[in-house]
Amino acid sequence: MYSLYTILGLEDNAPETAVEEAYRSLRQRLDSRKFEQGSLADRQARQCLLSIENAFRTLTNQTARAKYLEEWQRSREQEFSGELQPKLGQLCVAAGMITLEDLEQAIETQAKLDLPIGQILQEQQLITQAELDGLLLGQQLISLPGDLPHKTGQRLIALGLVTEDMVRIALIEQRTFNRKLEDLLTAHGWLDPAILKILLEPADTVVQ
Repeated sequence: MYSLYTILGLEDNAPETAVEEAYRSLRQRLDSRKFEQGSLADRQARQCLLSIENAFRTLTNQTARAKYLEEWQRSREQEFSGELQPKLGQLCVAAGMITLEDLEQAIETQAKLDLPIGQILQEQQLITQAELDGLLLGQQLISLPGDLPHKTGQRLIALGLVTEDMVRIALIEQRTFNRKLEDLLTAHGWLDPAILKILLEPADTVVQ
């Protein structure tokens, strides 16, 4: 569960005035009429608007806010804060062996056949046995934060712009490339740079 305050670019338990200012600012800057219709920026702006609308309505309604805060506290208490090994498919994408689309198709196949993802990728001739052996060895040596502490990554997932797989792939790539997580996401074409720029601006920036 991701914080509704994070969606608006605010710290948890920000006052309602800050929630209203951030909401108004983001609505103005993400107006889909500013982007080419059908483009990635247009689609992601519309997704952002849906997410911030939901966050705003919840945080400015006393009953909905109280229920959300109770669920949020419960999720925080259950949150895993250790380290996780990256999934095999995430390693394959980060290594450039397959695309994210290849991985998604393999996951769909796995749901139907209940086979290991490595076997599926082999049968689809996307990786070799030698590559699989190397990946399984590397998987044991790499650890990722279990709670995805990267604030920008959390916000992008909560907004519905990227998936957790995308963020974890970028985190793996950071071990090789000295680049910001958000830069890696845009380099893959998963995140529009114009939308990212808007989201990284101060939450209380209101266009006159």
